[in-house]
Amino acid sequence: MRAVVIGGGTSGRAIGAAIAARGWVVQLSSRRTGLDVLRDDVVAALTGADVVVEATGRFTTSRRRATDFFVRSTTAIGSAAAVVGARHVLLSIVGCERPEVQGYGYFAGKAAQERAALTTGTPLTVVRSTQWHEFAEQNAERFRIGRLALVPEMSIAPVALTAVAAVVADVVSGDRAERRVEVAGPERTTLLEMTRALPGPGVRALSLRLPGRFGRAFRDGALLPGAATEVVGPSFDEWVADRSRR
Repeated sequence: MRAVVIGGGTSGRAIGAAIAARGWVVQLSSRRTGLDVLRDDVVAALTGADVVVEATGRFTTSRRRATDFFVRSTTAIGSAAAVVGARHVLLSIVGCERPEVQGYGYFAGKAAQERAALTTGTPLTVVRSTQWHEFAEQNAERFRIGRLALVPEMSIAPVALTAVAAVVADVVSGDRAERRVEVAGPERTTLLEMTRALPGPGVRALSLRLPGRFGRAFRDGALLPGAATEVVGPSFDEWVADRSRR
């Protein structure tokens, strides 16, 4: 059995490793390997695949740019999957469809992506997760000014990327048959607390209050999982402790 994972970031690599561990042949495709899903022949890239996992990403807070990218990418991938007879697994975010967070462009784009993926005619499973443990470090780098890092006020239940990748691999291998899966980590915290807990010499984290309705929603827990969301470990504290031992 063969899976194509589209996305060249940390999520694509983690998902590819988890699928390969189940005995599948895995192909990682991204712009780094020569595949631009907005320009190239995606059908040719997916020929022979049984499943395609979409883990593409483009960081932007612009609703227009995020929606344009995610809708176009998922339409190209899902339509190509339908042509070659592959299942489509889409990586997404818990709570991205909530009205109060649509002012944040990236979330609006992911919500539009989910809707577009449903129209392509191929069997689809959406795997949603809360923010990954790596998010604190990524955010600190994106919003770093010298030795200061601006950290948005945000209540979340962070989850290990390796745990999310294992769930995606279960979907790919057929061990899970749900059309939508939601997973979160076992503890609730804030992005500021996570940033301050990162191991090693780093930056000074400064709290940033985001404006408007979505900023208030982030602070008030709009990104926290619902009661029915599956909880998977390890916790963020365990993840940090493991990194510190390495």
